[in-house]
Amino acid sequence: MTGYGESLRREDGIEVFIQIKTLNHRFLQIGIVCPEEVPWRLERQIEEKIKEKIYRGKVLVNLQISREGSELLEIEPDFSLATLYFNAFKKLKEKLYLKENVNLSHLLKFPEIIKIKEKKWDKIEKILQKATDEALGQVIKTRESEGEKHLREILKYIRKIKSSMNSIKKEAPSARKNYREKLQGEMEKAFPREELSFQSNQISPRLALMITKGDISEEIVRFNSHLTQFNRTLGQQKAIGKKLGFILQELQREINTVGAKSLSYNISSKVIQIKDNIEKIREQICNIE
Repeated sequence: MTGYGESLRREDGIEVFIQIKTLNHRFLQIGIVCPEEVPWRLERQIEEKIKEKIYRGKVLVNLQISREGSELLEIEPDFSLATLYFNAFKKLKEKLYLKENVNLSHLLKFPEIIKIKEKKWDKIEKILQKATDEALGQVIKTRESEGEKHLREILKYIRKIKSSMNSIKKEAPSARKNYREKLQGEMEKAFPREELSFQSNQISPRLALMITKGDISEEIVRFNSHLTQFNRTLGQQKAIGKKLGFILQELQREINTVGAKSLSYNISSKVIQIKDNIEKIREQICNIE
């Protein structure tokens, strides 16, 4: 489900801007883009806050931190790393018989030698927490608004499915009767009456089996049961997207069986309508957490 939120907070010469966007995704995937000097623990805190509110989707976070002046920064060289680079350059010079001496300009080409440390990350952390909560709140509101739209669409398709299934349920008995009469007529044409009477003990069980194969009453019961479960799941106050997907698979399986056993044109046309509405619901639940 898509959502958007941002927050800009300024306190004591520190400015924190955070932007959070969510996109549709089967699983929860969080990506954070932030300045290199931001400690990993702060990124972890942002991730934990997101996981508390969002359970499914791709979450993109953009974090920017700026300061007035340099009073919050401490710049120090990494002497151990610089020494390693310096010794490596000396070995290269000796091995390759280079005349140029190793100097500071060579070492400064490796930015990791100079460490920029934040003196007051604790203060930035408090500001960041407030900004993250504010941005996440906006994201949740936009996602809830979009979710209500998807819910209305899903309920509309469910009503259509129920109407089609009720028509199938009404049509099924007469369709089965017609099928039985047609099947019996074909058998009477294929066998003389005397032979049909003589083999009735063998033919009757086969006839009953063929008629049973055309019976869709069990599929209708199971389909309606899955549809009731689907409706109940829609009302749950938690992540339901994956569960809805599993129930849709069961609905699809049952209606496919009904279609395979279809005894009349009316039933077949209703099956097609139901399949179409199931597919439309599937498109909607891709946007549901």
